[in-house]
Amino acid sequence: MAIYHLHADIVRRSRGHSSVAAAAYRAGEKMYDERTGEWHDYTRKSDVTHSEIMLPANSPPEFANRATLWNAAEKAEKRKDSQVARIFDIALPIELDYEEHIELSREYVQENFVNHGMCADIAIHDNRNGNPHLHVTLTMRHVTKEGFGNKNTGWNQTQLLEQWRENWAMICNDKFQGKGLETRIDHRTLEAQGIDREPTIHVGPVSKHMEARGLESDRAQINREIIARNEARSHEPTPEETAEYIHELRQVLVIVSCETSVINRKISDIEASINSIRIKAEVMEQRADEIQRMKAQRIELHARAEAYFLREYRIPPAEAPHEIRRLEHDMADKEQAKSRLQASLPALLADKSMFKHEYHKQKLLADIHRDRQKILERLEQLERETQRNRAKGKPSRREILADLERRRIAHTLETLQVHEFEAILSELSPGKAKEILAQKERIKGIEKENELTPSL
Repeated sequence: MAIYHLHADIVRRSRGHSSVAAAAYRAGEKMYDERTGEWHDYTRKSDVTHSEIMLPANSPPEFANRATLWNAAEKAEKRKDSQVARIFDIALPIELDYEEHIELSREYVQENFVNHGMCADIAIHDNRNGNPHLHVTLTMRHVTKEGFGNKNTGWNQTQLLEQWRENWAMICNDKFQGKGLETRIDHRTLEAQGIDREPTIHVGPVSKHMEARGLESDRAQINREIIARNEARSHEPTPEETAEYIHELRQVLVIVSCETSVINRKISDIEASINSIRIKAEVMEQRADEIQRMKAQRIELHARAEAYFLREYRIPPAEAPHEIRRLEHDMADKEQAKSRLQASLPALLADKSMFKHEYHKQKLLADIHRDRQKILERLEQLERETQRNRAKGKPSRREILADLERRRIAHTLETLQVHEFEAILSELSPGKAKEILAQKERIKGIEKENELTPSL
């Protein structure tokens, strides 16, 4: 007998959930979560019989890829406590076959979600144990050709959820009627259906596992009490009540199966997280070893560098800054001394030129003075001899030769004076030399006027 089960939930970051991980689990795929940087691998799941993406007409074509769709949904949410996706776990009627399950799922999702602007990711699980069920993962934002827009809060209304629950019952009953089956399902509570029976509560796998280990479970005890009270009302149930009871048991079985699936999914998520943490720990341990080796190498290199520095510069590295400052001060002092010397160099060169000129002048004058003195002494000697010969009478040949020698000596003396004068002029400035030449011409003119021609 078909049973009704439709459970809705939200993928919340505040609980550590990820829509990428949820989609990978339901589709049995391996997907990379760009937000967390983790891989979610559920390719070993064997109960996924069908999965597909259903998109509104205005969706980007790349959203047909499951990983692209849910990474984009994660990227659109900025808050740490964001609600990223809405998920449904729905029991599929065992009265329908595999192809009818796919057709039923597509029709329900298209009419209730996709036509209203939601991107839907559907997956059918069936491990052949009488519990086929449908997983639907829905986006929570408006979608355009550019991507996700604002979040639609109207999709969170309780009345809309009730409508979705009723629509599932209606579409299933239509399929039953189309096949000529008398089976029907109802989304309402037992009280709303007019059934005089106290509804049982969902025990859950945790409580069952506790009792299997010999522990007491409050939920299991409450459920047993409810069942006992229902049995006490009628020891001989009617066929309708028996069918309803069986239907309820099957509902409980489906709920338990769904809860078990959810717990298994969470266990898989935890195992994946543990594996990821283990890998990160191994990487961190390797990096820590590398850091330790690098530290040891740094200490060794530091010691070798200190030894080389001490051997090369004869001072410890710690004293190098002080030595550098001292050398910089010495260099600054030498630069200043160099600047002072360069500033005084023109004056020194001028003094050198002046002293050199004076030295050559004095040397030339000394040499000329020495020759002049000898010549003058010889002239005086010849003059005396000439006067003696004249006193004796007519000049002799010797007197004539003496007079010629005197004239030659006088010419030589004049030549020496000219050379001396030219040597002095070469050391003077052009203006001063011109002035002295003019002065000499004036003196020479006066001497010519006063000169007496010697008689032979």
